[in-house]
Amino acid sequence: MNDPARTLLSPVRLSVAAPAYNEAEGIEAVIAGWHGFLSAQPDVAEFEIVICNDGSRDRTGDILDRLTLPFPELKPLHFARNQGAAAALNAAIAATQGDWVLLLDSDGQFPIQNLPGMLAAVRAHNSLAAIGIRHKKDVAFAQFGSWASGLVCNLVHGSRMRDFNSAFKLVWGPALRRLGLEARGMNYSTEVTSRLLERGIVPVEVAIEHRPRTTGVSSMKLARGAAHRLLFVLYIALRQLLLRLGILTRPQP
Repeated sequence: MNDPARTLLSPVRLSVAAPAYNEAEGIEAVIAGWHGFLSAQPDVAEFEIVICNDGSRDRTGDILDRLTLPFPELKPLHFARNQGAAAALNAAIAATQGDWVLLLDSDGQFPIQNLPGMLAAVRAHNSLAAIGIRHKKDVAFAQFGSWASGLVCNLVHGSRMRDFNSAFKLVWGPALRRLGLEARGMNYSTEVTSRLLERGIVPVEVAIEHRPRTTGVSSMKLARGAAHRLLFVLYIALRQLLLRLGILTRPQP
């Protein structure tokens, strides 16, 4: 179906897409929670859960494969070696088939219970995307980095997104699968927002719950992550300049 508005008139066909790296400690509970919630949602006609195991060194891959028996909607993908969260999410997105795709992390920090508010928002605003606004309790250095990168990205796009870097997004599937993401590491959430805005798709913003991590260990290293974020934001700024000058062809929605 090519008309996103028509898909919102009835329960939706939903894909959940997420990367996973060394999440053996908590991923079974996360998937069970997602599956139970989505199975009971009257707004969801059918769903699939596509998770790309990013070359995990623990039992994440084995657990994902085992969970396909009780949860046939689960579709695991596996990288033989670690390629980065963005590469894993790219693979998961490419494998989705739903009319709408929910992007989130597999560490349980974004409760699946945020979904109804996102669906209500895209319906109310007839939008092709929604982005979750987090109330995140990070260390001051990480908070500043997120704020600064969001400020620069908003400036170069002429936008006013309150949480430019939020990974929790609901996007019209055909548009999302055409974005052509390039990031490999942890900057994928910033790039998705940027690529949507390039195409004239302004996500509606929705306040969501964001929980602290209770299992596993974040793969983000603050100093290296900050350097990569700075370079990536500079790339986004240069890309927008080249698009405005006509040196790059502006992509279509």
